Amino acid sequence: MVNEPLTTGMQRLKVKGWERALLAPYRLTSLMRHRLDRFLKKIFTQWIRLAFDAPNTWFRGFFLGTTTALWRWSHFFLRQLELDVYLMQGESTIGEGGIRVVYVGDKLRYRYLINRLFVNGEATQEGHWRVPFWQLAGLGEALESLWADLVIFELPEVVRKVYKGKIDAESPDSLQMIFAFRPGEDEEQIVGRMKSQKEAFRRFRKAGYRIVEGDSTRDFSFFYERMHVPYIKGRHGGYADIGSPDVMYQLCKQARLRFVCLPDGTRIAGTLSMMSGKVYHGLFMGILDGDWNHVRNGAAGFIYYQEILSAYREGARLFDGGEVMPFEGDGVFQHKHLWGFEPIENPWHTNHLFFWTPNGSEVARQWLVTYRPIAKVRPAHIC
Repeated sequence: MVNEPLTTGMQRLKVKGWERALLAPYRLTSLMRHRLDRFLKKIFTQWIRLAFDAPNTWFRGFFLGTTTALWRWSHFFLRQLELDVYLMQGESTIGEGGIRVVYVGDKLRYRYLINRLFVNGEATQEGHWRVPFWQLAGLGEALESLWADLVIFELPEVVRKVYKGKIDAESPDSLQMIFAFRPGEDEEQIVGRMKSQKEAFRRFRKAGYRIVEGDSTRDFSFFYERMHVPYIKGRHGGYADIGSPDVMYQLCKQARLRFVCLPDGTRIAGTLSMMSGKVYHGLFMGILDGDWNHVRNGAAGFIYYQEILSAYREGARLFDGGEVMPFEGDGVFQHKHLWGFEPIENPWHTNHLFFWTPNGSEVARQWLVTYRPIAKVRPAHIC
């Protein structure tokens, strides 16, 4: 027997004839649009990087803000006039029992969310539709008929006002973590800002770690294969995003590769970083064979400690600690925040996440309480 709520929801989400006519040219030019989007992304990425790394003047803020807006609007018109709608069900990672989830968006954060919502990242897909963004205005009623516990919208900010329904929580779809250096600050004050790290200091001092310079060309394979890949796989599991070795190798030639060593010289962790303009970028890090015992003994903390001080000594206005997911309950966010990093908007990302619990599901509400989406952060162009 056909599920009645699902059938009703599908009918309400169905694209009408005149909508298909409007979308026909958009669908026919899919390959061209995707190529143009990738081309523009490369250009805007370079422009944003130049502005992000520049000294903090009014022109830098204006250029970064304008470039970010242009990138978001172009990506919206090229990729997001139609949105995916997925209906899924599976065992919740929070508490006992199942959870029914509707996801609406363009799948940039889809994999991360699935791994956080469902046990082992496994869910049964009960339905999938493609809808034009203007249907968001009346989407609330259709989604209620699907009996979902949690609805997640991943939308560009430019589309947010089209949706008129209720929102229980929101956040950017990505955050950038920075450690900004204040005028006149000395090293003692900087170390004092590394929140709640007395235990980490005790551990890596007891271990006798020291930092040594590596050779960016000769040592790259060891760093990438034995440290970076195992560490990222171990930390992020099913949603691990591992960079191409060829791209990373070319970047490594311009960057600084350093290793954390035991007193006997054994290299147990590594970090790749670079100074660009007035910003010090922590690019990649890794732990030997992904061994979490080295993390517990303070190797990862020792990297943050050394990199923050290196950025200060080289005259950076801020240390870019990289991207994190926009949840206070996310382990990577918590770890970096404890080291004194603060979140700002990610200028390279175009979307926001919006969460709605249409039936007041306790499991869905508990998930939001556990992960705690971060609603407001500073714009990148004023940092």
